[in-house]
Amino acid sequence: MVSRFLPERPDLDKLRREAKALHKAAQTGDEDALARVRVVGDEPTLAIVQAALAREYGFASWPRLKAEVDRKRLIFSGDTAGLAQLVTKEPELAREQVSSCYQPDPDGNDTVLNYVAIARFHGATDHDHAGEIAQVLLDAGAHPDDAPGAEDTPLIAAASYGETDMVRVLIKAGANLEAIGHGMPEGDGTALAHAVEYGHSDIVDVLVAAGAVVHDLVEAAGTGDLRGFLAGASDADRARALRAAAVCERSTVIDELIDSAVEVDVDLGDGKTPLHEAAYHGRPAGVSHLLERGADPAKRDRRFNSTALGWCQYRGRELAGYGDHLLAGHRQVEAILQPITPD
Repeated sequence: MVSRFLPERPDLDKLRREAKALHKAAQTGDEDALARVRVVGDEPTLAIVQAALAREYGFASWPRLKAEVDRKRLIFSGDTAGLAQLVTKEPELAREQVSSCYQPDPDGNDTVLNYVAIARFHGATDHDHAGEIAQVLLDAGAHPDDAPGAEDTPLIAAASYGETDMVRVLIKAGANLEAIGHGMPEGDGTALAHAVEYGHSDIVDVLVAAGAVVHDLVEAAGTGDLRGFLAGASDADRARALRAAAVCERSTVIDELIDSAVEVDVDLGDGKTPLHEAAYHGRPAGVSHLLERGADPAKRDRRFNSTALGWCQYRGRELAGYGDHLLAGHRQVEAILQPITPD
């Protein structure tokens, strides 16, 4: 049973020192140490202690723990050649869940592909080679949809977290474009729905070009083409579509929806507006166009009593812990809103 996860940048020497300390404590009769060791065996030899420590991290043996340290190191550094050698030698490492607090599924439903899709966003990698890494894993036997029981398939995870190259690789490998994931606040949806929800318009374009089905007005707004979806749509759907057009920075659709009588500051719930949402997601083109169409930068939502600028700044502080590569859009939005937002 997993009781803890490896750090995102695990140190094998530190793990060896941890095993030696546990070994010493068990040999001196420390009851807590002995209880940990007895999971594997009664005799607290160094080999048994190492195996017990590996079990705590969710691995059957010390060699498997060492292999996981290697795998995480290679993924973090973007060393595709080294990773290819590792997964050729141990093919299961091309599929098995990574030991990470970002993949906490105790049943192991998330695959290493899922981890690669989310790693850069969480600061667990410092490069943009997710597509190349995914290709190495697929070449070694990973399946593009092989995440039974997981919340999202690798394609949905990559679409949600903005890994465009990985989306292309997975599509080429035959990933199911219509698989349903459960990671959106508004409900379940395909990879396209997730990409629209989080405003990754480049990924939306890739998915549509690959044949992803546009299911409703909201997804259509995110793609930039409302044909066949606007007529007869409810007011609620039109409001959600304006939000999608704003976060996906589809200026033409923003105009089309506002011209069809959707208020530019329509209430999306608790007083938040499309401007709040575009600012929160760091979409400067969406923010600028909403302002051109009359959006009110002074308008506050009812839940947090905050302006769009406040939403942008709050999200920017959240993302700052994951790396500067996520902040460029928020800085642009802040520069737009700061001079025109009162108080």
